[in-house]
Amino acid sequence: MKTVVQHAQPKILESGQGDMHSMLTHTLVWKLDGNDTNGQYAVFEMIDAAYGEPPLHRHPWEETFYILEGELEITLGHRQQVVTAGAVSHIPANAVHTFKVLSAIARVLMIVSPATAAEFYREVGERITSLPPDLTVLQEISAKYGLRFE
Repeated sequence: MKTVVQHAQPKILESGQGDMHSMLTHTLVWKLDGNDTNGQYAVFEMIDAAYGEPPLHRHPWEETFYILEGELEITLGHRQQVVTAGAVSHIPANAVHTFKVLSAIARVLMIVSPATAAEFYREVGERITSLPPDLTVLQEISAKYGLRFE
């Protein structure tokens, strides 16, 4: 069997550019998706306001948080740590985690791998458009992508 390697095209985005949508309390600005990285990873900027906090959860993709602005409390397993601009937090696949925005606003560069994880964020943003979220819909989407709440 012959392996076919696809070659993504170079891409440059200016500040503020990217496909933007809301997901629960977050605003996501997509910088790179699977088409840009041969499916290896996706990159987006997450903007969130004070006290934005998903429930404790795990999922089969990796997430890396690079804090651009603000302050977050990251929970990874039983460990909690406050992080600020310039800090990095890497969440391995299936690690139990959450975060809470402690500052008025936070901007975080997110890298998810593999890039198919982006489909979860997009579907949640498309199907859940008001808060509090419809838990039945959220559980359905979560089950589809292997995300489990703890």
